[in-house]
Amino acid sequence: MKQMIYAGTYTGTGSEGIYQFAVKDGKLGEPKLFCAVKNPKYISLQDGVIASVADFSQGGAGAVLIDKKGKILDQKKYEERTSCYIVQKGNRIYTANYHTGTLSALENIDGKLKLIRTVQIMDGGGCHQVLLWKDMILVPALFMDRVVIFDQDLNQTDSIRFHQGTGPRHGVFTKDGEYLYLVSELSNELFVIHCGDWKIEACISVLENDEKHVRGTAAVRLNEKEDRLYVSTREKDVLSVIELRNHIPTLMQVAGCGGRQPRDFILADGCLVCANRYSHTVVSFALKEDGTIGRQISKIDLAEAVSLVLA
Repeated sequence: MKQMIYAGTYTGTGSEGIYQFAVKDGKLGEPKLFCAVKNPKYISLQDGVIASVADFSQGGAGAVLIDKKGKILDQKKYEERTSCYIVQKGNRIYTANYHTGTLSALENIDGKLKLIRTVQIMDGGGCHQVLLWKDMILVPALFMDRVVIFDQDLNQTDSIRFHQGTGPRHGVFTKDGEYLYLVSELSNELFVIHCGDWKIEACISVLENDEKHVRGTAAVRLNEKEDRLYVSTREKDVLSVIELRNHIPTLMQVAGCGGRQPRDFILADGCLVCANRYSHTVVSFALKEDGTIGRQISKIDLAEAVSLVLA
């Protein structure tokens, strides 16, 4: 089945913004410029509308809304340096800023952006993601070794604490919302967290031989059956496959990413598609019946691709 993938990039080394390409049976199509945006390093797709973080030519940074034809609907400047993450839920948009340690909430009103509120968690806190759970907002703060929890009004209500030097980065919830699987950038670990009481029930290294504190673990994805987790680690240029049985994780495989610095990847059309930032490539791999990574199927050139979403 043919599917479309959008790729956010860093601009300035050959990329001009957000690109679009097809994937069918693991084969990747030629990337085409979808929308010219400066440094759209994270993108989110909802109901045919892309929300992207962006820098602006006149200075400053913020968010951009783009329609399904690649036309910019609106843009909103509200920060000096670009956020590293953006997510949409209904008419709300949330961004996390790694540099300033802030969480921002915006509203999409018929294609127009309105800033609701920005809260600073900690200057230089390394805020890396916004996770939405029920009526709560969770923000992994890498340099605080915490996941900070907010209510819908962006009032801090709780936090999940980790050992010093852990560096929580990205997480994914199970479909029923009972568990959060979260990876750490600095300690290269996967944490299994029970939602609600936020108890850490299990923890393993995502690297071979229980190696930790290599740094560079980045993205995490959960397959449709929820029995396999996939994790990228940039410092090692690898992708890890983790088996889940009753929420107990076991490392199955560590495989090469087919390039350098796998910042993001997605699962699509029975394969894994990985964006390798420093080799300026996007690579697809077959997934075997047991969920492990098989042969490389396809590779395309795309400068500094760092965020992938499936249409």
